[in-house]
Amino acid sequence: MHRERQRLQAEPRGRTPQTLNNMKKEIIGSMGLLMYVNLVPYMCRLWRGLDWVAQYLPDKGHPIFGLLFFGAFASLPATPLIATYLRRRRNPVTFVISVIIATVLLSYWHHNYDLASDAQAAIGLVFIPIYAAVITGVGAAILGGIESFIRKRIANQAPEVTARKLADPQR
Repeated sequence: MHRERQRLQAEPRGRTPQTLNNMKKEIIGSMGLLMYVNLVPYMCRLWRGLDWVAQYLPDKGHPIFGLLFFGAFASLPATPLIATYLRRRRNPVTFVISVIIATVLLSYWHHNYDLASDAQAAIGLVFIPIYAAVITGVGAAILGGIESFIRKRIANQAPEVTARKLADPQR
């Protein structure tokens, strides 16, 4: 009984420095993805000039509300990206392709979206990130399933291939 208590006290419980460092890295990476997704709409509009970028910036009277409105919805595509980022060690290809999908969708939809064309054009700023998040999430789920299936299949076949090569090296 006394030895069991000593063994339990000697084992690290809860958060060790290594797990805390891993958590910090994951938080920093997630914040980086969030900032990246929020900057993509501005970056893809730069080639048309600062007037196009200024369309996405709030007016002088409502700077905080304008940035919160745009940032709240623009952050939605970061959700599937962060989910794939947290699983990137198991499914690295899924993470990379998800980032590419989100970047392409956001760039394509934002690059020439003219807010001055119609009074209701700002509604598109709500729907573009929703569509991008749904498509990226579905793509990430499908790719994650395919990648996991392939990795399990390769892991299950690897011992057989090694055993065959050992049994018949000329093969």
